[in-house]
Amino acid sequence: MDVHVISKQDPAHHEVPPSSSPNRRSHLRPPPSGLTYAMLGTAWKWWDTYPVPRTAPAPYNDPAAWGIVPAWGYATVLESTIPNLPAGTSIFGYWPASGHAVDLQMTPRRPHDGHWTEVSPHRRGLFWLYNQYTSVVDKIPAKDPETLGWECAVRTIWTCGYLLSEYVFTPYPAAHPPLHPCPGAQWTAAEDADLSHAVVISLGASTKTGRSFAHNLACRPAGTGPLAFLQVTSAPAAIADATTKLAPPFPTKTMSYSDIAGAAVEEWLASKQASKIVLVNFGRRDGGVEQVLGLIQNNPALKAARLVFIGVGFQQKVYTVEELFGLGTLNTSSIMEAALGVVDPRKFYDEVDERWNYWLVNRKSAAPDLRMVWGKGVVGGQGLEGDWESLCKSQLKPEEALVYRLYDGKQARHI
Repeated sequence: MDVHVISKQDPAHHEVPPSSSPNRRSHLRPPPSGLTYAMLGTAWKWWDTYPVPRTAPAPYNDPAAWGIVPAWGYATVLESTIPNLPAGTSIFGYWPASGHAVDLQMTPRRPHDGHWTEVSPHRRGLFWLYNQYTSVVDKIPAKDPETLGWECAVRTIWTCGYLLSEYVFTPYPAAHPPLHPCPGAQWTAAEDADLSHAVVISLGASTKTGRSFAHNLACRPAGTGPLAFLQVTSAPAAIADATTKLAPPFPTKTMSYSDIAGAAVEEWLASKQASKIVLVNFGRRDGGVEQVLGLIQNNPALKAARLVFIGVGFQQKVYTVEELFGLGTLNTSSIMEAALGVVDPRKFYDEVDERWNYWLVNRKSAAPDLRMVWGKGVVGGQGLEGDWESLCKSQLKPEEALVYRLYDGKQARHI
C-alpha cells in the first residue's frame, strides 16, 4: 500500500515512495492529517505514533529523516486476539495518514464499554489522548457516510471547543472545578475562569476549532457570560450568518482583520465595562494578535481589564522553528484527561456525545458554509499527497472539511 512520508526537517517536503512488501500481516487497518502534527512532531512525540515501515525503500526508511503524520478517523480490525474486539469491528482513533495496515496493542480503560488504550512501548511519550481508541461495532452500520465524515473531520477538533467552554471557562458556579488551559497549572480561584464579567475575542473564528468554541459558548445558560463575543475572521459574512442562526444569549460582533482597528469596535468593547478580556487565538493571520493588543492598549477602559491570552491553533502555513516556539499552544489531551479526573467518565462521555449530536443536528446553523470534501487514496491531486501540498501553501479554504477513503484492497477506511 502507498505510504505518505513527511520530512521531519521540512514538512513542506513530502513523498509517496514506491510500494514494497504489501503482504505484511497486521491487526488493524487505518487512516489523514494536520500540519500542526508535523510541525510539533518531534517535540510532542507525534512522529513516534506510526514509524515509517521498515519495508519502505531507502532513503524513506530512515526514521531520523522521515515520518508519517497521524490523523483522526475510523479503521477496521482485520485480525484480533483481544476479547471484545473481534475482526470487523470499527474503531475511532488516531491513525497514520497512509494506506498501510498497522498492529496495535490494546487494553480496556474506564468506562470499559468500548474504550481502549494503546500501550505499545514506542508510544509511551505521546499525550494521553493520542493513545485512546473507541470501538463502535454496533454503531457504524447505522451511520451514514456524511455523519462518519463529520466525525472524522471535525469531532476531535470540536471537542477542544467544548472543553474550553465547559471545563476551562466553566459556567459559574459549576458542579466541577474549572481547569487551567496549561498542563500542570491551576486557576488561582474559581472566579478566574468566570466569563460573566468578561468579553471574549476569538481570532481565527472561521477555523473549525473557532467555530466549535462559538457553538459551545452559544449553548451556555443565560447569565453565565460572556458579556460580549467578538469574532475576527477572514470570512466575516459566513461567521456572522452562523452567529445569527445560533442566537447566543450575549451580544456578538463579527469582523474582518482589516476592521480590528476601527473606532466602532473599540467603543463597542469598552461599553461592556468588562473586568476581564479573554483573547483566544485559533490560528490568526499574521499581525492579528498585535492588532488586538494595540486596540486594548490604546483604550484606558480596555487596558484596565485583566487580559487572559490562550493560544489554540496556528495559521495554515509552514513555520520556522523560531516562530513555532514563540507561540503558546493549548493541548486538548491535557484538559480532557484532567476533566475525566473531576467527573465520572461515563457522565463525561455521555454529555460530550449529547452536545456533539446536537451540533450534528444543527450543523447548518452552527456552520452553514462548512462543506465536506472527500479525497481518494494517498497518491495524486485528489488524495493526501495533493492536499498536503495545498495545506503547506495555505491554499485550503476555511470552509472545507477534508475526509479521505483509504483502501487496502479489501475494505475502505475513513479519516
